[in-house]
Order: sequence, then C-alpha cells, then structure tokens
Amino acid sequence: MDNGRARRRISSVYGLQRGWARMEGLWSAALPLLRQQVGERNFNAWIEPIHCCRSEGEIRLEVPGPFFQQWVTRHFLAAIEETLGNLGEAQPAVRVVVSSEQRQVSPRPPVPAPGPAVSKGVRASTGPRIGRLVAHYTFDNFVVGEANRIAVSAAETVSVEPGKRFNPMFLHGGVGLGKTHLINAIAHEMLRRRPRLRVACMAAESFMNTLISSLRQDQMNAFRDRFRQVDALILDDVQFLAGKERTQEEFFHTFNALYGAQKQIVLTSDKPPAVINGLEQRLRSRFEGGLIADVHPPTASMRVAIVHAKAAQHGIELTPGVVQVLVERSGASVREIEGALNQVLATAAVRDIEITTELAESVLRPLTVDRNRISIETVQETVSGRLGVRVVDMTSHRRGREISFPRQIAMYLSRTVAEASFTRIGEKFGGRDHSTVMYAVRLIEARRSSEPSIDQILAGIESELRQIAS
Repeated sequence: MDNGRARRRISSVYGLQRGWARMEGLWSAALPLLRQQVGERNFNAWIEPIHCCRSEGEIRLEVPGPFFQQWVTRHFLAAIEETLGNLGEAQPAVRVVVSSEQRQVSPRPPVPAPGPAVSKGVRASTGPRIGRLVAHYTFDNFVVGEANRIAVSAAETVSVEPGKRFNPMFLHGGVGLGKTHLINAIAHEMLRRRPRLRVACMAAESFMNTLISSLRQDQMNAFRDRFRQVDALILDDVQFLAGKERTQEEFFHTFNALYGAQKQIVLTSDKPPAVINGLEQRLRSRFEGGLIADVHPPTASMRVAIVHAKAAQHGIELTPGVVQVLVERSGASVREIEGALNQVLATAAVRDIEITTELAESVLRPLTVDRNRISIETVQETVSGRLGVRVVDMTSHRRGREISFPRQIAMYLSRTVAEASFTRIGEKFGGRDHSTVMYAVRLIEARRSSEPSIDQILAGIESELRQIAS
C-alpha cells in the first residue's frame, strides 16, 4: 500500500471530515495518546466514558454526572487540552459538560482497554468467565522472539493442558512487555478449545476490590464459591497484593483450593516472587512452586516486527525509514512502541499528510529522554527496583556478584543516561575512584554488544527511566 492510500486509510480510520467530523476526528486521534499519558486505569475509568458531542467552534465533552465533571476538569482537562493542541493546527476550545441525558455511569474498575477488531480468522472466545478479555490479545498476533520465547511456549502449553503442566505459572517482566497480552491469549485459547470452561481472568486489584465489596456486604460465602469453583484463575499484576494481609489470606486459601483440585493458576507481576516486598512467605513459596518465566524487553529485530504488526492492524504499510525512527525513538516496551505509532498515525491523519521519515522524527522528538531530569539517585533507585538489590548495598563495598553486577549496571546508566562524570558517579557509589567507574562502564558496554540478555535488561531499565523523565 503506497503512502497516498495509507493516508486515505488513516483518515478513514479516524473519521476525519470537515467541520464537526474534524472535531470528532481530533478527539478520536487524541484517545490513544491520552491512554499513554494518563495510564490504563485512569483512561478506562475517566477518559473512555467521555462522549464528544456536536458543538460550534469548540470540542464539547459530555460526562455522566456532576462529580465526574469536577474530577475530569480538575485532574485531566489540562492533559486533554495539551494533547488536542499538539494534534491540531490551533489550540481548540474544550468544555466539559454533564450529559443532558444524565447517564448515571460510575467510573468502572480498571480493565484492559479495548483494541482494534479481531483480525479475520480469529474468533473471539465465548463462554462463562469472570473478568473481561481483550478481543485482539491472542497468540496469533503476539510477536515471538528470544526475549519471550520460553514464556510464550509455556503459555501455549498451559492453554492446551490447563492444570496438568506448569501449575502455577508465574510470568514476570517490566511494564508494557506483553504479559497482559499473553494471559489474555491463554484465556482465549482455553475457551476456544473448551467453550464451557470456567475461566477467571482479571487484574489482582479487581480481585481485591471484589473481595472488599464482598466483605462489606457480608457475602464472603458467595465470593468463595465464585472463585474456588473456576477451572482457571488468571490474575494480572499480583504485586498489588503485597501488604494487603486480608486479601493475601483469602487468596492463599483460594490458591490452595484450586491447586488441590488441579485447576490452572496463572499469575503475572513486574518482578519475580522473591523480590516482591510485603508478600507473605507462604504465598511466595507457592508462587515459586511452579514455572517462573520472565518476559524481557524485545530485541531490535523484535521491535521492528512489532511495528509492522501494529501498523498492519491499521491497514498501513510503513517505509523502512519510518519503521527505523519508531524503533529508535519509541523505547523498549511494546506499549511504548504502540503509543509512538499511534501518535504518528494520529498526527498524519489530523494534518492529512503522508507518513514520512521527517514526520515521524518531528512527532517523536519530544519522546526522547530529557537527560537533565535523570539523576544518579534516580538511576540507582530504578536499578534497585528492577534487579532487586538495595541502593545501600550498591553503594557499599560488598563485592559479591549479586551486588557487583547491579552496581556496574547502575554506573553504566549513570554515565550513559544521566551523563554524569566518572568522578561524580564514583562519589555517589560509596566514594569509589573514577577508574573503577570507567572499568564498569567499559565492561557493561562490551557485554551489551555481545550478550543479548544484557542488552534486554538495559533496554528495559532505559525504558523505565524514559517514562520517569517524561
């Protein structure tokens, strides 16, 4: 598909016409960017229910009620205006009003955002389940590579033989690397093979909210019957259970009941069980009793494949130059890549111009890391959280490999991302000599170029630092 046809296709996708249709198209183009800016939970709870209405000379956003109006105006209006301003040629007037129909819609619990329609040949699964599945999160459109091959293979096995192998299955990795996609794919495949299977697939936070609601309404027996009779329990982001004693207590017994009945349990987290602070030891030991698979940031070749796959969902074929810009400037996570692509497509659609390398470069320039906003302390804290080593240990004079490797990683990033001097870095790492820092930086540079696993670790941390900077 040439650029002219691609441009017409984007305009069709976003419904860009003159007058009112252009305003509605501007709002449609802003939605994926707002999802990236405010986060998945805020987007689903507060932005998605907004209805863009016909109005002369302004963008009129209708919300369900007065409280909703106050909350959106106070917390999200500035982000909405900024996003719309970046897309349009002039800053549009935005007004948040209560719907004339007074729709009594409460903010929904966070759920995965709906995406494009399922491609031909992929049938959305049906059947009894708890939670909401993302229709297009299937194995068919998941990009597989060295960074996630083991996790995908295990996920496919679990979906074919639930409860028999790899039980429990624990997936961990950084934000936006495809864990939610994988667990949705597992649920879809289970239901495709056995439509009457009872599958619960939801965020751990939703599980906790359901528990709290059941406690308040004195309906714990119904809660236990509901969750302990499923054939598969799939919980996303179980790190949110940390420190919640009552929730962990109930989940412990639910886990035991399902495991004893040979029902499948699949869990995800941003870190392995061993380094989830506030997680009870009895739960930690059960999480570690099955298969633990990590999902790394995608390699360079995988990022190229992801860009092509996401563009294909929009019916767009990108030039190699545009793909290269997206890969280089969007960050390491799948979510960042998709967000960058959406921003380029939206800008091209709103301005009714071709998707060129120059356009991609101009649109994505603001996404590059603002290195002046990244401090050595920020690098240390980020590496600490990602690799499970305390900052106090990294700055100590302990020499064990479990400490020295994260320390070298943090020194390398302090130099390449924070752009601190060797002397300054040495001071922040326990008063070490600058030659020690130079050795660490050169060592990690060499290992990064020769070991894909090191490159993936660094890419993930750099992605997190980029999010902090923005």
